[in-house]
Order: sequence, then structure tokens, then C-alpha cells
Amino acid sequence: MEISIDVLIADSRLAFVQGRYNESLKLADEALKVDENNSDAHQCAGNAYMSKQDYDNAIEHYKIAVENDADNGDRYFNLGYAYATSNQPVKALEMFAKADEIGCSPNVVGQLYKIMGMLCFDLHRYNDAIINLIKSEKVVGIDMDVLQRKALSYSMSGQTSNGIEVANQMKLLAPTEYLGYRIAFNILLQEERLEEAEKELDRAERFAKPVKELFFDWVAYENARYELDGDKEHLYLAIDKIFEGLCVVEPEVNSIVDSYINAAEIYIQLENSNMALKCINAAENPINSFNEGFSVKQLTELETKPVVKPGQREIDIAVETVRRKYGEQKIERYGREMAAKARRNSPDLEKNMTPIAQNHESDYSKLDVDVNPVYSQEKTEHIYRLYVAAYTIVKDNEHIKVYASKLANSSDPQSKYIGKYSLIKALKDEGYPKADEEYRDFLTYLRNEMIKDPTDLLVLTFRIQCHIDLGEFEEAEKLADLLSDEMRKPILEQIKTAQSGGEA
Repeated sequence: MEISIDVLIADSRLAFVQGRYNESLKLADEALKVDENNSDAHQCAGNAYMSKQDYDNAIEHYKIAVENDADNGDRYFNLGYAYATSNQPVKALEMFAKADEIGCSPNVVGQLYKIMGMLCFDLHRYNDAIINLIKSEKVVGIDMDVLQRKALSYSMSGQTSNGIEVANQMKLLAPTEYLGYRIAFNILLQEERLEEAEKELDRAERFAKPVKELFFDWVAYENARYELDGDKEHLYLAIDKIFEGLCVVEPEVNSIVDSYINAAEIYIQLENSNMALKCINAAENPINSFNEGFSVKQLTELETKPVVKPGQREIDIAVETVRRKYGEQKIERYGREMAAKARRNSPDLEKNMTPIAQNHESDYSKLDVDVNPVYSQEKTEHIYRLYVAAYTIVKDNEHIKVYASKLANSSDPQSKYIGKYSLIKALKDEGYPKADEEYRDFLTYLRNEMIKDPTDLLVLTFRIQCHIDLGEFEEAEKLADLLSDEMRKPILEQIKTAQSGGEA
């Protein structure tokens, strides 16, 4: 007996719901043999192809479903969703707009506006994003993803007060999650409202669970303060925050790599090449470094000052401060980490310790040696750039050449320019007789790059630096005139220093 098309479509839908996508597609194809224009059958086929991540075939079936059922908004929604998933946002928005115009079923409308809002956000159409995200909220209610995009859209469109208001909503809904605090902090930091930004981070420390992003944001805050007043104490405070994060947050190898990289960058700003190199080495060997107690802090003060027992009041204040910031569980973890580091630094202390019965709780003070870090090309080259910067501080030309050579072959323009320039500069500093000729070749290369993109400020700054190194100060000043006042001022000071015989 011949099976009816309705039964085939029903069976295809059931197979899809049960995760049997190949069978669902087979049943949809059988239904299409009965009626090649049946929209429901094309819908089933499209759904199966979407689950198999075959977006081209899914789109073709959804198109036919739309052609044969043009008054059904859900058909346009499905086609739009397929376009969005296959990274065709403009076509997706066209289909979603058509779906909105015709009307969709109640269970689709909320998703329609949410996805439209997210696509508009990705296309930098922030006002449109806000409109659609608000519509989504009216249909489906409160959604943290929607609130996040809405807050960021307000911020990017200059409506910062509204953005902070939405961030506050997020904190009310999830007071122990850092996301709401982070959005508010970034809005305040962007507006250079640093005192308020600091208070936001303080609030997060009191109420939110500690996460790596909190400590990275403290680093961003201290860097912003340093850029404002030039006080290096902010950089040391940033190091303290990185150290706290490594002790308090449950360790994850890639986050620890990022922490070591952040610390290295700060030490380079402090011109402390020794600690910078230690942090870079730790970033390349994070598991052993972390498990063996590597510290991003230079503990010279502890080594030179005698240990004095604190008073009870000092102890109570310190305990209450940490409890207020991190909670009881984090205090215990922090204490275990400090104790472990103390034992590693002073093995003889183990004799004084009372044995503790072993339990099976997770040990968060160690990294899993079987979970390897992931180094993207971008992160690897970031590490190479840090090596070049650290060795430049101590004028170690041999090591500069090693890492500059790696960067010079990069596909990333910034890494390539840094590599080529650093290599030539090291050769010049070593007295290589053809160094000036290398500079000329590099300048020709940079001029050709600037012809392709006259607005490339990175190329322009390297051209200026090359002319300074060659003693061609007039040419360097002419090129500096193409920069903004903010960028030109430090370069003119550098030229003046070089002209007087100082280090450029």
C-alpha cells in the first residue's frame, strides 16, 4: 500500500525530533517524489540539511518552501535563519523583515526579533538593534543575551546612561554574575569616568563571583590611570591584580597563559626585562610554571624586610577584607594556594605540619597536566613581540634577531613590520656595514605598502622611525606632520632627543 505524503512528512518530523537526521531527510525526499512542490516536505528536508550543517542545500529547500507558501511568515523566518547561520546577514535580515511584515506564529516571533537585533548589532546598526531587542523582550520576556546586546548597543550608539541602566537590570537578575558589572565598567572606562569605573569593580568584588575577566578589567583600569597621570604605581597595582586572579580564580590553562602575557606587557612598560622574560617563559610553559609556584610578583620587599607578627586588629581587618571580596570558599582556595607556595619555597616547613587525612575533593591549586594550552598564530606572535621588546630593553641583539626573524615572515602586517624593523635595527646597532642599505630597502617596501593604503598609520610610523635611525630628521618631521596632534607630539620629542645625540 502506498504511504500518503502526510504520513511521510509526519514520520520525517518525528525522525528529526529524535535526532535521526539522515532518516528524516530520506523520508522528506520520498515525500517530494510524491509532490515536488510540497512546502512542508521542503521544510523537512531543509531542517535535516541544517542539522547536518549543509546550509546551501537547506537554503535551496527553504527557498522552494517560500515560493510555494508565500503567505506564511514562518517560511521566511526559516530561510532567514539559514542565511544567518551561513554568515549571510544582509540576506537574513531581508527574509526576517518579510517574515515580520507577513506575520509569524507566536513561538517564532520572539526569536525573530532577537536574531534581527543580534544581526543588526553585528552590522553596527545599533539603533535598529535596540528596536528589535526591545520587541523581543516584549514577546519572550527577560533574556540575558538580549539584555547584554541591548546594553552594548546603547553604549555604541552613545546612549551610555541607557546602557548602564540595562547593565543594572542584568545585575538585579544575576547579582553574582560578573557580566552586568563588566558592561557597566567598560561603558564608564570608555567615557574616562575612572572613579566611577573603580567603584563598579569594587561592587563586583563584593557581590559577584570572582572570574578572570574581573581581574583583567582591573588591569585595564590601572593601565588607564597610568596613561592619565604616568604614575608607575598603577602598573604595580595591575601586577597585584594579576597575582590575585591567579590565586583566587579556578585555574584554566589558557587563562593562565593570558595572565602571564599581561604581566609581561606591564613589566615591559616598567622596563623590567628580567621579570618580563620570566613571565614570557611562563606563558610558554604555563602548566609547569603554575604548578611549581611561579609568581608574577617580584617579591624583593619580602626578601629584604624582617618578618613581623601582625597585631590581631590587622589580622581581623585583612580577613574581613578578603571575605567581603571573595567569600568563604574563595578564601579557602586562596589560603591553600598561599600555603602550597610557602611549602615550595621553604621545604623544611613540612616537618612542622600536622598530617591531614586525604580526601577526594578536587585540587584547584594545580593545573591538569593532560590539558594543553592552545596557541593561535596571533598569540604566538604576540609572545614573539614581547620577547623582542624585552630583549630590546637590555639591547640583547642576538635574541632580538632570533624573534624578529620569526616575526618578519608573518602574514600579519603588524608582526611583519615589527620583525623587519627590529631585525634591521639590531644589525645597525651591531655595526653591520650594510645596515643603511637594509633600511633603504625597508623604506621602499613601506612606501609601496602606503601606496596601497595611504591611511595606514602603522606604516607611516615605521617610515618615520627609519628616517630617525638614519639621522634624516627633516624627512621624519615632514612625515610626522601627517599625524594627528596627539600622535605627532611624542614623535617630535623623540626626533629632538635624537638630534641632540640621545637615544631615539
